[in-house]
Amino acid sequence: MTVSTICRRLLLPLSSGAALGAALTFYAWQASKRVELTRVPIVVPGLPPGLEGLRILHVADTHFPANGESLERFLRAAKSQDYDIVFATGDYADTSDGWPVVVEAFRRLKPGLGIYASLGGHERYPGAHHAGGQRTLGGDLRRFLNRVRGSHRALVDPAPLIAALEEVGVTVLVNENHSIELGGELVHLIAIDDAYLGLADLEHALPEPGGDGFRLLLSHTPDGLLHPRAAEVNLALSGHTHGGQIRLPFYGAPVRHARSVDRIRTAGLLPISGVPTFVSRGFGTALLPLRLGARPELAVLELHRAD
Repeated sequence: MTVSTICRRLLLPLSSGAALGAALTFYAWQASKRVELTRVPIVVPGLPPGLEGLRILHVADTHFPANGESLERFLRAAKSQDYDIVFATGDYADTSDGWPVVVEAFRRLKPGLGIYASLGGHERYPGAHHAGGQRTLGGDLRRFLNRVRGSHRALVDPAPLIAALEEVGVTVLVNENHSIELGGELVHLIAIDDAYLGLADLEHALPEPGGDGFRLLLSHTPDGLLHPRAAEVNLALSGHTHGGQIRLPFYGAPVRHARSVDRIRTAGLLPISGVPTFVSRGFGTALLPLRLGARPELAVLELHRAD
């Protein structure tokens, strides 16, 4: 056997494997842009009659990049949906460089009953303009590692983003509650900060125990419900897991960044701490612009009373 024959036999499986890997990566990249428009009926025990049929557009994990590449895709998807109100649960931009895109996205939504939002961790992740306008390989690497670790180092104050969102009509709630009337019913909107970064304070955000009103929680991560008083909530919305973003056949999601979900059930309507919780797969991606077995989604949740 000649040397050239040996080399060909060695290189053939390597080249085949490389081609398969490239094809799979291209498929996952394309999948990250194929948004699934989901309509999810949710039967809520004790739902007040006036909230029957309420349609909620749940905006989660849009991760808009600074160049706004996904903005029009998001707006087309939102425009094609019928909804009454918008509830949003954080991670709207990948870094602070994307804040202007976030504001533009919410400005162009037109719900009849308003937009209410909580915060996620990415609202605090610095972009290049918070690093003096200079992007370097070392700086990008440090920011990447801090994000992987969930580090508090060099986090930025999201106050300018909050102010800009409120200027375009978004009510942003941070570890607090806000009472509104929907369909003639009293609704307590409760929003907590990002539990993944240890910033959530459900104890402070909840209304006083007892009293009237439907309690709906906005929590970026479903782990925000891992609290002794979470059962005081009637319904919760969250995101953060991206449905795993990359799911392996016969195994599920190796990475979830949440203790309240498992590798099989990483998104959808889940009972967490006894509370019906809708965990969105989210619209965008984090770290890698790839999705496999967990398509991005923009969901409309329709509330119904139990028979």
